[in-house]
Amino acid sequence: MSFFAPWFLALGAAAAVPLLLHLLRRRIGTRVEFPAARYLARAEREHSRTLRLRNLLLMFARVVAIVLVALAAARPAARWFGSGHGPTALAVVLDNSLSTTVVESGHPLIAHLERLARGAFARSSTGDRLWLVTADGVVRAGSAGELEDAVQRLSPLGGAGNPALALQRAASAVQGSGLRAQQVALLTDGQKTAWRAAPNTGRVPVVAWVPNTLPPENRAVVNAVAQPVRWTPRGAVAARVLAQDSTTYRIVLGNRTLARGTAAPGQEIMVRAAPPERGWMAGTVEIDADELPADNVRHFAAWIGPATGVSAAPDAGPF
Repeated sequence: MSFFAPWFLALGAAAAVPLLLHLLRRRIGTRVEFPAARYLARAEREHSRTLRLRNLLLMFARVVAIVLVALAAARPAARWFGSGHGPTALAVVLDNSLSTTVVESGHPLIAHLERLARGAFARSSTGDRLWLVTADGVVRAGSAGELEDAVQRLSPLGGAGNPALALQRAASAVQGSGLRAQQVALLTDGQKTAWRAAPNTGRVPVVAWVPNTLPPENRAVVNAVAQPVRWTPRGAVAARVLAQDSTTYRIVLGNRTLARGTAAPGQEIMVRAAPPERGWMAGTVEIDADELPADNVRHFAAWIGPATGVSAAPDAGPF
C-alpha cells in the first residue's frame, strides 16, 4: 500500500488523546465516608462492569475514528489481488528527446522509460482509453498491445523536442475522452532546458517519473560547418565543442582523417585543407565518447572541385 499524502499519517498521533483522557478519569481523589452514600456505592458496584465496558468501547471508537481520519487524509492507494479499476483515460507522455539517450548504470535511460511505458499499458483494462504521446508532440491512440508495439518501435529524436507541448496534448486527449477517471503519466529525464514554462494541464492529475540521480557531465560537438560550402579546392572546417575541460577531437572527410587536435573549453576550431577528392564529400567532427554519445558527432558536407573559370568573348558586348 502507498499513500499520496503520507505526511497526514502524523495525525494518527492524536489517537493517544482519548487514551490519556480515559486513564486520567481513573484517578481517585480523597475518599470521605458518608453513611447516606452507601446505597449509591452499592449501585455503582452493581453497574461498574457495564460502565467500564462502555467506557472502553467509547475510548476504542474514538481512537479508531481518529486513525481512520488520518488514513483518509493520507489518501491510501493499494492494488488488491484479483481487483481491477474502473474505466480510465490514460495518456503516457514518453520523453524520447536526445538527452534521454544518456547512459546510466550501463544502459540508456530511454530504455528504462520505455519499460515503464509498456508496463503502464500492460496493466490497463479493456475499458480504458489509452494514448501514447512522444516528445515531438505526436499523439497515438490505440489498444494496450498496439501502444506497446509503438513504444518498441520508437527511436530517440535528434534534438530536444517539446515535452511541455506533449504534456498539454496528453491532457487534452484525456479531457475529451468522456470518462470520469483521467490520468496523465509523464516519463522524462527532467532536463531543465526542456521545461522553460509550466504547461497547462487543467484539472487532469499528472504523475511524473524523473530519475533521482544527478546527470553526468556532458561533452558535445555543437557546431560543424564547411566554409565555404564549395571548396576550390581549398576550404576550411569550423567547429566548436562544449565541454568543461580540454577535449580531443577528430575531423573526418570521406573515409580519411583530415585533422586531429585538442580544443580548450569554448575554443573555436578552424582547420584548413585542400584535399584531392572531388565532388560532394560528407564529413564529421567527432570527440571521445561519454555517457551521452548522441551529441559526440556532428556532420557537415562540402563540394570540392576546381575554381570556376571565367572567359570573355570579344562579341559579348559591354556589361
